Amino acid sequence: MIPRRQLARTFRAPWLIGRARLAVAALALVVACRGQEGTGASTTITVIDSAFAPSWDATEDSGLVYTVELASPLGADTIRDVIAPFPIVVGDTLVVGLIQASEDSSAPHRKIFRLRRGQQALETQPVPHDVWAFFQDFVFSPDGRYAAYVAEDPLPGDLGTFAVVRDLLSGEVVARGPSGGGCDCDIDSNYARWIAPDSFEIVVSHAATGAGWQRVSGRSSARRVHVDTLTREPEWE
Repeated sequence: MIPRRQLARTFRAPWLIGRARLAVAALALVVACRGQEGTGASTTITVIDSAFAPSWDATEDSGLVYTVELASPLGADTIRDVIAPFPIVVGDTLVVGLIQASEDSSAPHRKIFRLRRGQQALETQPVPHDVWAFFQDFVFSPDGRYAAYVAEDPLPGDLGTFAVVRDLLSGEVVARGPSGGGCDCDIDSNYARWIAPDSFEIVVSHAATGAGWQRVSGRSSARRVHVDTLTREPEWE
């Protein structure tokens, strides 16, 4: 039986479905991402289709997957089975994001993809092993090197959820918050974002212990974090 603390993404409120549809509409209008200054190149990401499919989260019946088109002076590429958060463009040629993948008829799961414009092969790698299965805000740093997310300790003892920033190239954890997070809730109330190329904030719910929200912030290059406590849920996505 899955502990209730771990069911944060099992049930969806109607407003979440509405928010997803709004995201599709907004992206369908075309998200333009400029390359480095002075190069004259740009990549445009357009959602050209969306569909419900078996979810990477085994506790959900279905989830939204997208087909996106990447267009630039280098040509056009189509990527299927993209899931939120949506891809980011790094520099002029690199696109990084998440896809839902299934191999050998196994249950669908998330993978990181990297596409270098002008090359045919789509590079993929699994998301880190400690990513909490019910947390969806797996967010890439603007340079595509790091990911900020909420993790769960895989070792026995149920140490709860905690904040992590990981170097996706080396696999090294460069920042980590204390363990002990969790909530008795049916909607994920954890958050992660990059607020500058090198600066992050991850908010982990500690509602199960009545401790509010633990905010872990810092810079990936500094490899240290600042931890404080919020009594109210953040109002950012």
